[in-house]
Order: sequence, then structure tokens, then C-alpha cells
Amino acid sequence: MTRQEADHEKTTNLRHPLIRRLGDLTAELVGVRLLVVHPTASGWGQVHGDSRADLQPRFCGLVQSSPEGAKHCRMCHILMTVAACAGARAEQRCHAGASVLVCSATNTSSESVAIVSSCIFAEEGKWEETRTRGEQLGLDLGELRKAFLALPKLDQVKRATLWVAMETMADAVRLVRRNATLESELASLQSGLRSRSDLREWIEKTDWLPHGEETGKRPLVVHVICELMRQRPDLPLTVKELAAAARLTPNHLTTIFREHVGKGFTDYLADERIGRAKKLLCNPTLTVKEIARQVGFDDPGYFTRRFRQKTGLSPREWRNRKARSATKD
Repeated sequence: MTRQEADHEKTTNLRHPLIRRLGDLTAELVGVRLLVVHPTASGWGQVHGDSRADLQPRFCGLVQSSPEGAKHCRMCHILMTVAACAGARAEQRCHAGASVLVCSATNTSSESVAIVSSCIFAEEGKWEETRTRGEQLGLDLGELRKAFLALPKLDQVKRATLWVAMETMADAVRLVRRNATLESELASLQSGLRSRSDLREWIEKTDWLPHGEETGKRPLVVHVICELMRQRPDLPLTVKELAAAARLTPNHLTTIFREHVGKGFTDYLADERIGRAKKLLCNPTLTVKEIARQVGFDDPGYFTRRFRQKTGLSPREWRNRKARSATKD
């Protein structure tokens, strides 16, 4: 299956009628849209949990009318998703100053999937932050203020209802994705397993339990960025874009990242990419060019230079040395 086919299958699963129905019910009861944010082979995807396109807040439409605003909205959703999967559900503030609710929809630490609400009203005192962001994006501040004040205001009952709806959708996403995985595995089992002992061995080695990772003493934003690099080192991650999504200055983000990680953002990302490349080089069917692309290097020549800087060997030399070592063993 190609990467495009795999992405299409994931998206199709997340448009399951059960998920769509829960999204429609949430829209009817609370007036808020829900997104399923998930990783794909080519980047990061978002699937609306309902069929109500008219429910997108005008505020979101205005912010996303700017290419930079749209890009930062996507990055906001990614960071919120990874953060939610590293801890509990939470109310976050987006880069434009509105509030967003987010909860995890996965049981594994190998990827991050979450339910994210459309923007809801933040206290009016946050308008100054939103106004500053609007100026940076070149938006009509009068229209932006009207849209900001028109965001859904949730009383205690509606907020509680929204949390229940989001957690129910998260359960539905887990169920749908798990069923899809089991169906795929069953097809493989039916064609590949030859005996009951083969089946028993597969069941025993399958990890059925949810697991997670401790964030330690790192600030959550640093942990989230490190986790994002671990999961998706192929993404074109930049300090500027991550800082904007986290509502920090690039200098501040760079400082706290180095303070808590012990190395700079660029070096850490390069280490993650080279680490992933080493694993991929063990697969002899992948070319160096393909591996370079899969770990975030568009230029194979630059990838080779960075790999040599980190390991003292070119990718081909490293692959050949590993192959000789495996043969000796």
C-alpha cells in the first residue's frame, strides 16, 4: 500500500458514520464543531467530525483567510494534539487568543490523535492579544473584534456536555481505528498463519494495553516539541512557526528549549532525523534518496553531509558496515 493509499484509508475510517453522528449531535446540542487531528504519512490531517460546514466560527474564517494565519492554525492544532496525548484533557488558547478544548483519542505513545473543538469564547480581556495578532496578520480589526465577541459562550452545563461529547467521540475514534487494524491483521492472519500455535504466538506478543510517557520536569511546550520531533522528524518544523503556535517569541522558545534539553533546536531535530535514518537504512529496499525524504531532507546531498557530520560515515558506508556486522553475527 502506498503512502497516499494509507492516508486515504485513515481518513475514510475517521469519516465513519458513528463519528459523524456524534459530531452532528454535538453541533446540535452545543453549537461547536469537532475536529479529529491525526498524523499521516505526508504530514498531519484534520477531519471534521460533522457535516455542518456552516458552523465554522467567522473568527476562525477571518484568521485562516491569511496564509500565515492558516498555517499557524494548523500548527496550533498539532501542538495541542501532541500535548493532550502527553497528559490530560485541557482547555488551550490558540495563537489568535481564543479558547479551544482538546482531548486525546489514542491509547499509544507512538502517535498522537486528538479531538479538538472549534474556537469558543475567551474572556474579553484577551482581546488585546487577539488585536495584536490581527495586526500581524493584516486583518480588519473591526471585523475581527465582532467575530471574537460572537464566538460561542458556553455556560457550565454546555461546557460539561461538550467534554462528554468529545470524550465519547474519542472513544469512537479508538474503536473505529482498532477495528480497522484488527480487520487488516485478520486478513494477514488468514493468509499467513498456518497453525493455532502461530495464532497464539501472535496474540501473546501483541501489546494490548495503553501506555504513555512521563514528561519529567520539562515544561510541557518543550516536551510536546520533542515528542513531535520523535514522532514526525520528517515534518518541516521551524522555531518561528512553533513559537507562534505556542504564543512565545522565537528567542524565548530557543532559550527554554536549550535550557531543558541541553542542546539547540536545530541540533536536536537533526539528531532525531539521523536516528530515524539509521533505522531506515537497515531496510535494503529503500534508497538513500527515499530515506532522506522520509526523515525531512529534500536534498539527498545535504542529508549525506549531515549524516557524515553526525556519524563520520556516509549513509551508504553506514549501511554497508551494519550489513557486514550482521553477517558476522
